[in-house]
Amino acid sequence: MKIEWLEAFRQTAETKSLTKASEILHISQPALSKQIRTLEDELGAQLLVRSSTGVTLTQSGQILLERSKKIMNELNDLRREIALSQEEGKVDLVIGSWPSVATMFLPNHMAANQQEDIKMAFKLRVFYSFFDLIKNIENGTIDAALFDDRGVQHHFHSTPVFKENFFLFVNANHPLFGNKEKVSFHEIKDDPFVMLPEGCDVRMLVEKEFSTRGETLHIALEIELGQSILGFVQANLGITILPEIFINQTNDAIKAIPITDFRLTRQISVVTREKSISKQLLTLFNASSKPNEHLSVHP
Repeated sequence: MKIEWLEAFRQTAETKSLTKASEILHISQPALSKQIRTLEDELGAQLLVRSSTGVTLTQSGQILLERSKKIMNELNDLRREIALSQEEGKVDLVIGSWPSVATMFLPNHMAANQQEDIKMAFKLRVFYSFFDLIKNIENGTIDAALFDDRGVQHHFHSTPVFKENFFLFVNANHPLFGNKEKVSFHEIKDDPFVMLPEGCDVRMLVEKEFSTRGETLHIALEIELGQSILGFVQANLGITILPEIFINQTNDAIKAIPITDFRLTRQISVVTREKSISKQLLTLFNASSKPNEHLSVHP
């Protein structure tokens, strides 16, 4: 049994289309069909039912799909582990994260990697929900993810990278909070906020904090990107609660105000299938951190 046969079958099963799978694999449809037929002959079982509307899995095909995912993931992990043990060459890693971490934390560390003796090259993918991050680690689309996973059940390796507090972000000319240097939860609890959508860690953590205090988080508007939310704050069209990392995106028109009795923190962890990848990433983050960096990395 050849690995390319398994990959051909897996792509076809997941896309439910020979046409789409052949495009992803960059091979002709007849060549793809031949690989799958060869795999069926070797296993002595029909794996797919072909029709004018696409393909569906047989019971044997369903069994193979689940096993093939594990086989391909283990093979990819093995290749990376061996490559990391070599003195030469770099390993391509695909990292998934929230937009804020992808744009405000990772770039500096990825740039520093160019000057460090760390054998990794990076690709970055942005996600907007826990479900998508976990799913893509599971199926091997990404090798690692950076997010707050404390409230998410999973079976992967998880190691804290950094922790940050939350702040109230307001326009410097806001009539209630513009002239304040600090606020209490009681002062802001009844205000409507511009917030990130459900499925992201910021929204979940803030809602949990309000609920723990017996209060309801009032949401005036949902926006997918924190940077876009700050645009509304700058235009004095709303206020928001965001993690400390967003302070790097403020200007003279936006104030980040500490919430004195807010116990809420966000702990970003690196989550991986393979422990060795986690160790390598933590080595990179620590090697490229500066003593006075705004967000310090866990030792």
